[in-house]
Amino acid sequence: MKILSISWGFLLTIAFHCLFSSVECARDSQTKYPKSTFTFDQLWELEKTFWDSFLYPANVKQTQGNESSIFNTNVQGRVDITRTFDGDELNREYIFGLFSDPVHVSLVGVPIAYNITQFAANDNIASATTVVTFNATTFGIQIPVTIDTWIEWDAGGKIIQYDAVFRLFDYLVDFLIGDVAKKINATSSDQAVAYVSDLLAKTICATHEQYCTGSNQQYTDTAACYEFLTKDVRFGKSYELGKNTLLCREVHEHMVHYRPGIHCAHIGPTGGGYCVDDMTYPQTVLQRYFNDSWIPYGYGEEQDIWLGS
Repeated sequence: MKILSISWGFLLTIAFHCLFSSVECARDSQTKYPKSTFTFDQLWELEKTFWDSFLYPANVKQTQGNESSIFNTNVQGRVDITRTFDGDELNREYIFGLFSDPVHVSLVGVPIAYNITQFAANDNIASATTVVTFNATTFGIQIPVTIDTWIEWDAGGKIIQYDAVFRLFDYLVDFLIGDVAKKINATSSDQAVAYVSDLLAKTICATHEQYCTGSNQQYTDTAACYEFLTKDVRFGKSYELGKNTLLCREVHEHMVHYRPGIHCAHIGPTGGGYCVDDMTYPQTVLQRYFNDSWIPYGYGEEQDIWLGS
């Protein structure tokens, strides 16, 4: 009986250890994807490092050079209102380059300040809500934009994957259109949308004229470009910045000067695989994309429908 009592005591000790240290037990059992685990303080600093780099003019530096100090070479990224983006170079162009020119026509302009309002972190993953103040110079206003992010870092402290959601973006677009309507004394929102469409189309066509030459040419001339963007393609809803819309081409126009051979097609009639209506709502929600699960320490991987094959 004494031996049995000792055995049960030993087993209970192990059970309680696993119960109150379940993270450690689970991590010990995960050998498929070895990762570096960061402390909460380290993850907080990594989060702030990203947002510091996101602000203008620091973001300009991130678009330069052959290697990023923020992104892993094989980074994967998803933004709810646009699409998925693979690789360091492409992500630097979109995440940093898109918001790096205060004098260029843009929907939201350049980021000038941020406040992290929610933050939770474990393992090598952090989830945060950040309110970013943008200087929308095109419309002469400063606007707060709420961005929810999940970020995973590699062993070297570089982002290996991220998932971003622009919270209340439909409200933001309506706010911008409403502000434009007041400034031009429009009597309807349709007039304001037409005004913005004209502005964006002229900007996209000017960029096409300057950079999309030779084999990169998408339109026969500026008139054909303007005709397509204002009449043949829809303006786009707030969630359609990755669809066959004018708004999608506005996003991609900012990247054309970095690599015309890659981005000219995105502002052209075909959409270049980015501004296209190729996915339904269920396909978008159920898309298998990420290499790693967003649940720390390998929990729940067997039921994670977002993991790529």
